[in-house]
Amino acid sequence: MKNDDARARDPRTERRRDPTGAQTEAWKQTLEDMDAIARQRRDDGWDVLTVRAAQTDTVSRDTGDPDRFGLVHVVPDNDADKFAETYDEEAFTEYLAYGASIGGYVYLVTELIDPSAERSILIAGRYDLALARGMITAARDEGVLYTHWKTIDGTNLGSFEHEEYEPLLPDA
Repeated sequence: MKNDDARARDPRTERRRDPTGAQTEAWKQTLEDMDAIARQRRDDGWDVLTVRAAQTDTVSRDTGDPDRFGLVHVVPDNDADKFAETYDEEAFTEYLAYGASIGGYVYLVTELIDPSAERSILIAGRYDLALARGMITAARDEGVLYTHWKTIDGTNLGSFEHEEYEPLLPDA
């Protein structure tokens, strides 16, 4: 019983529980933003794929491979094949990021852009700023940040190198 009482009072646990509903509202707004961006691109004649990350983690050099750091989005199985068919590291050369930091979490839509083929991939995700320190340090040390995509079973779907990574770190 003491463990339950201690856990209930842990501010990190309370923040994850979303007692005010702020996280739920922020995620809803993130998805609405992604849909609005997708609509605008489609109205402009672009081919657009939207993906809601099942989970987004921040990975530092300390978590295994010292050369693999950045954001890792887990792509749900129902989107993985379409993502793998669409994403080409050589063709998608640009990106935009739309996000905000709310309650210690970053809510983010990353748009990968293939300008020559007028294609866009939009990925919505959320990561915990409290767990991002190692990732941010690695990005600042190297002058780049990576975004990686994998399936739930760990299959790598691709990576993107962000030379200008500050938009991915709102308020960090």
